[in-house]
Amino acid sequence: MYILSKKSVILVTAFSTLLPTSLLRATDKSPSNTSKPIITQQADMKFKAAPALPPGAKLSVVRGDISKPVPYTLRMELPDCYIIPPHWHTNDEEVTVLSGTFNVGLGDKIDKTQSTALAAGGFQLVPGKANHYVWSKGTTVVQLDGMGPRDTTFVNPKELIPLFKSNNQCP
Repeated sequence: MYILSKKSVILVTAFSTLLPTSLLRATDKSPSNTSKPIITQQADMKFKAAPALPPGAKLSVVRGDISKPVPYTLRMELPDCYIIPPHWHTNDEEVTVLSGTFNVGLGDKIDKTQSTALAAGGFQLVPGKANHYVWSKGTTVVQLDGMGPRDTTFVNPKELIPLFKSNNQCP
């Protein structure tokens, strides 16, 4: 019988946690394939108009199918002064700021004085069914991660009407 020393167990454990990271270097451009590693260059991401949001927001699906109960990763680009009024999602949403300033607030009404400005590298976890709102300062790119199906329910859908006409609401 072979008995591993404590040091060997630590090294094997450390190596096994690094292994999945090294597998991410394989190439598979299929964003919905979660059984194989995915590598996508920023230049390969195709941004399209974000559905159900006022004009100006763009979205790129990096992985997953947001209509199914699978993990997803999205990139969203918001122009300067863009506002997404109070809304909620059924599932938790993780947000990482890649560039620009992403202002986040909790509640049923937009109150810019009660929001927090997140710069590149900032992170936010919004629990499912938590009312929140966001607004950008400068062109802002964020990465959204979560478990599908992804949905967005606006607290007061009537707030969207003026935003569809003009979303430039910076002071």
